[in-house]
Amino acid sequence: MSLTLNSNSMTFNLCLPDGHWDLSLLKEPNSFLESISMSMTLRVGGARFQWDGDLDHAELDETMVEESIHGPLNSVVLRKMLLGGRLHLHLQFALGLQGPIFLWRIQVENKSNESVTVDNFVLMHVGSARIFNRTLWKRLFVPIRRPFVEGGEGTLRLHPDPGDLGFYSTGWQSWTFAGTLGSNERLPRSRLGPLTGPMAVNHGSPLPRQRGSFTSDMFGVIGDRHNRVGLLAGFLSQRDTFGRLDVHLDDSTPYLCLRADGDGTQLKPGQTLSTDWACLQFVDLDDEVPLGPYLEAVARENKARRTSASPIGWCSWYYFFNSVTQDNILSNMRWAEKRKDAIPIKVIQIDDGFQAEVGDWLSSDARSFPMGMAQLSEQIREAGFMPGLWLAPFIAKPGAQLLQDHPEWILRNRWRIPTNPGLTFETFSRAIDVTHPGFLEHLQDLISKLSHEWGYAYLKLDFLYAGALPGVRYDGTQTRAQAFYKALRVIRQSAGEDVLLLGCGCPLGSGVGIFDMMRIGPDVAPSWSPSYRGMKFPFRNEPGFPSVRNAMQAAINRGLLHRRWWVNDPDCLLIRDQDSQLTEAEVQSLATITSLLGGSLFTSDDLPSLCDPRVNWLARLLPLLPRSAQAVDWFDTAYPSCFLLPLSGEIGSWHLLAVLNWDAMEGDIRILLAKLGLPLAEAYHAVDFWGESYHRIEDGWLDLPSIPGHGVRLLAIRPVGEVPLWLGDTLHISQGLAVQEWKSLDKQLEIVLDLGREAQGKAWLTLPSEPLSMRLDGKPITYQHASSNVFVCDLAIDGRSRLEIVWDT
Repeated sequence: MSLTLNSNSMTFNLCLPDGHWDLSLLKEPNSFLESISMSMTLRVGGARFQWDGDLDHAELDETMVEESIHGPLNSVVLRKMLLGGRLHLHLQFALGLQGPIFLWRIQVENKSNESVTVDNFVLMHVGSARIFNRTLWKRLFVPIRRPFVEGGEGTLRLHPDPGDLGFYSTGWQSWTFAGTLGSNERLPRSRLGPLTGPMAVNHGSPLPRQRGSFTSDMFGVIGDRHNRVGLLAGFLSQRDTFGRLDVHLDDSTPYLCLRADGDGTQLKPGQTLSTDWACLQFVDLDDEVPLGPYLEAVARENKARRTSASPIGWCSWYYFFNSVTQDNILSNMRWAEKRKDAIPIKVIQIDDGFQAEVGDWLSSDARSFPMGMAQLSEQIREAGFMPGLWLAPFIAKPGAQLLQDHPEWILRNRWRIPTNPGLTFETFSRAIDVTHPGFLEHLQDLISKLSHEWGYAYLKLDFLYAGALPGVRYDGTQTRAQAFYKALRVIRQSAGEDVLLLGCGCPLGSGVGIFDMMRIGPDVAPSWSPSYRGMKFPFRNEPGFPSVRNAMQAAINRGLLHRRWWVNDPDCLLIRDQDSQLTEAEVQSLATITSLLGGSLFTSDDLPSLCDPRVNWLARLLPLLPRSAQAVDWFDTAYPSCFLLPLSGEIGSWHLLAVLNWDAMEGDIRILLAKLGLPLAEAYHAVDFWGESYHRIEDGWLDLPSIPGHGVRLLAIRPVGEVPLWLGDTLHISQGLAVQEWKSLDKQLEIVLDLGREAQGKAWLTLPSEPLSMRLDGKPITYQHASSNVFVCDLAIDGRSRLEIVWDT
């Protein structure tokens, strides 16, 4: 017997009574999953019990079309009794009728008179793999590697002629690795064990060492790089259980396992535990928004907060670090106040260093901040800025007064030893039990006071992963995901709807609907590669360590989340040319990627000490771009190097193209234009933003010689044809959005330029013939020949300016 659900894009078939199911894509290349199994592991009365997925004697509800926040769903529910009726199992399967997604979930209800321990759910098992499924904790204490074969039935076929497989992992929390890896690669991991492991790896997740074996929390994508098709598997939320996808890449028989952690939660009589909705989406890897249906479903499920404007601000951390003082804050605020016409900073954010101790957030350091944090907030507001404050509410240093007063709030393991959150703040800090009612009351009062009494309308909440660590909690009936999400809800409810919240070091899925902004990579640093106290070895390959390389790599690979789940925060831009190890090329790369990602833009330099050229670089990035660029090669490498952003305005349509050289050595890069999807043309105009030069592209290839090590080329590309035409500029990184009006008359061009700020730079135009005159706000300006009928001029605009050009035939 079988049960079938249909939509306009997929067919689902459930086999009874064995419980295996199939899912097929109805259009080419007819990708399918076949004979997929499920399971669940519990402990009842101390004995292990496993449901192996069979649905013998299951009760079947009628298939029905039900309305949901995801539109109409073609849905079916099955119920099955286990252990003689002591446990009731509920399964729901649903096909979206308005979007190409498949949803399903498992719920268990305890009908017995004793508690049941829930260990894990397996929602999808495909294929088999020889894996070393060892968690972080086992690696620390069990030196012997014992491989075993996991899996069984089940097949995934993405294409009739399978090609090279890749896997996109989104990682665990803000600082962990994200990116696409191939079957001959290994998952980047920390080699520092208990110093970084607890913050880098979700508890219970494997640490695969062999090539082609990977894991990803919340969701992941397995794809055929040759045929450009893939499958996304994941969860719509992480409110009830933390879920992950484990894979082993094999071109003919890949292994996938989609799991949800029960965390050993106690299910008391009468209680239920459900997984979050699991989700599958077949993917066109070259689509403009390849993961769009899934990302939008997650946004709907969690009521994502994504309408806030991307903030522009200054942060104290990456120059002053934890030695910051009140005077440092005020001097940078005054600099920003004087230069607001050129650099419109909105937020002044005080980072780590104001507090008496990590954990004692309401007690400031009286020597460094004598006026107190409430009065400082008032001064920032009076100067016309939004005050921002950093804190890490789920972690505290051992000497914090908070822990002296409330040792019962410390999260501990079953041996009563404090849970290890990793090396933080130069010590092994203490994670907080976020289920303790006393702490939750404290958290509510803390956030309310900071935001409403002290007036900080922008809160950066850091090291949040500490609230999701394993341990023996006050409330053992909550999974880690439930406990963590409820604590985040307390923060949002206490802050209110108008306070901007930035999550950092946060398990990503839990933050959707809570945070307005989310950090999407490790900390930046005034150096390209990681180091610690000046030492590069053994830190240079640490994937989560602070560095420009790591921050850019992860932020690029999570760029697809921007404006879908929140406003992305790629971390701060370091624009300075002193007190930094960054080269000019590396600063330009960081500025380019930060801007093209379209998220928040915070500088973290000592603003009064910036030289004029670097101030001008910063100004050129403002206002922010209206949307984010797409990494063209996002599924081909862990380090995408090609980024395309289509733009349009008064001067028509054009594309920004950024090409990164990740290598330390200068290099030449050649790109086939057909792969970029540009409008077809025999030739193209290109203006190099940082190189301040014009180029003509012909023969279908873009040649970029001598890109500096860790450097970038940023081009504005337009087809050759229409004349007159604005080709590009250095007034603004968009190379065209400064033009607010464009009137092409007979032998005359009238252009209105307005960026909402002062601006200086060059502009390139192609004209029918050499100009007779160029005037800016009525004053003559000079120009130079850049190429045949291409001219370049210097412009200095003060708010709104008018450029007039006259030529002869």
